[in-house]
Amino acid sequence: MTQPNHGQPPVTFTIDGVEYTADDRRQTAAELLELAGMNSEDHDLALVRGSSGIDHRFADSDEVQITPGARYVSIFTGPTPVA
Repeated sequence: MTQPNHGQPPVTFTIDGVEYTADDRRQTAAELLELAGMNSEDHDLALVRGSSGIDHRFADSDEVQITPGARYVSIFTGPTPVA
């Protein structure tokens, strides 16, 4: 669930390299995936730090504390079609 920003300025971050700005710095992983046009039913959200890769993978209901410049990636978890 989103919460008021308590007077803080909007925060800018990326999901899969696309820049987004949000007024609420605390949102669920599912809300952030929806913002990026993805369905949380078949995607997870992960935080990327530095060049080491994924730092933390969030469950849909996890509250994400968005920090300025944070980088997130989506991870496809849905079924993979077999030819």
